[in-house]
Order: sequence, then structure tokens, then C-alpha cells
Amino acid sequence: MNSSNERRAPALSGQRSALPTSSTAPSPPAGDADRRATNPLALHRALRKRLPVFDRHFDTLYPPAIRGVSSQFWTPVSVAVRASELLVRNRKTRVLDVGAGVGKFCLVGAAVTGAAFVGLEHREHFVEMANDAARRLRVRTASFVHARLDKFSADDFDAYYFYNPFEENLWNDGTQLDRTVELSERRFFADVEIAMSMLARARTGTLVATYHGFGGVMPSGYQRVLREPCWSDHIELWVKEARGEPVSRTDR
Repeated sequence: MNSSNERRAPALSGQRSALPTSSTAPSPPAGDADRRATNPLALHRALRKRLPVFDRHFDTLYPPAIRGVSSQFWTPVSVAVRASELLVRNRKTRVLDVGAGVGKFCLVGAAVTGAAFVGLEHREHFVEMANDAARRLRVRTASFVHARLDKFSADDFDAYYFYNPFEENLWNDGTQLDRTVELSERRFFADVEIAMSMLARARTGTLVATYHGFGGVMPSGYQRVLREPCWSDHIELWVKEARGEPVSRTDR
């Protein structure tokens, strides 16, 4: 998104910005190589082997209207790969993506790591798209839940991912994805507060990765151990430490 776009909230840090991609431009005619690269099983194999996957290829899992806004609303593949690698300690790790949209981060993360990824999304039709994409990719460790954050028990996870999921509440009608859910300034502040409370309750050792922030501040007890430039912003990795046992910093 262009920083001059009126949808921006000038006082909000960690905002999403336009990504330097051509995903919103007309796509060139697909050749044989493109057709092979967009085969869902080929995408899964490439992710599992940590081979490069272009967003324009991955996004063919979704309807054209979704592809057209992917670069603005959903995590790029390369960012999802890096963030999932940072969050997953082993295949028993459970990761919650707050505001999963059509499931792109969870699908990439599950394919790359084999760990369990749960996407929480308040738009039911996006959950249906995410589940359809998971079936086509044959990704079995990604699941999606249709619920609001205030109606979901989000405490039983080892790690959390945020791609500034609440910011859409602050945009005007013409720049929001749709009006199928409640969006308002009141809800923005309520959801940020709920997220902060959820993180405050998390157990020692919980990992949190943010991309473009999440709209709030990390609760007391979290240490930032990584800040790494990635695509259009930074991935920040936080760990909840035991009181009196600070972790070593590796900020970059």
C-alpha cells in the first residue's frame, strides 16, 4: 500500500505498506513452466524442500479477486518461510496465526516445518478458501477456525504470529476488504487489548513473531531476540522469559 493512501492511520506504528510486486497487475500468459509451478502438489514439494516459491504461483490457489490484493493483505511466501522457521522448535510446536485471512502463512509454515499451524479468521468465506487451499496442497497440519479473537481460547499454543491483523479496522469503507464483519476504531482497540492480555498469560518460553507489528506493545516479560529486515518491513521475534532469567539478545 502506498504510504500516502488515505487508509493509513498516521499515528499507528508497524503499518503495512505497498509491496514491490506486480501481483495486482495483469499476469502474462501462463506457459508450461508456470503451469507446472502452480500445480498444488508441486508447490507443496517445493516448500517442503525449501525451494523458492513465487507469490504469483502460490496465489493461484485462490480466486482472482484474492490474488489481486494478496500483496497488500497477506504474508509473502518468503516472509512466511522465515517466520515459521523462527517460531517452530520441532514438529510438536503449535502456532496460532491471529487474523489468518485466506491461510497463506499457515499453509506455507505447515508445509515447510511439518508443525501444527492454526489460523484464526473472522471472515467465514476466507476460512472456506483456506480449507480448500489446504486440501489442494495436501497440507494436513494446517487448520482454520472461524471466530473472533474475543470468542476463541487462544492460550494453548507455543507460538503466535501477527501480521498487523487489526489495522483494517482503522481504514475507510473504500479500502477495507469487505463489510461482511464488524470493523471499527472501537474494535481495533478492543482486539489489541485482547491480544496483549493473551500474550501476557502465555507460558514461559512462548515465541511471538510479528511482521509490521500488531498494533500494540509487547507485555512485560517479553524480550526481543531478533529484528531482521524482510521484504517490506522487519520480522521481530520475541520470547517470554522466566522472571530473573533474561535471554541473550541477538538483535540485528
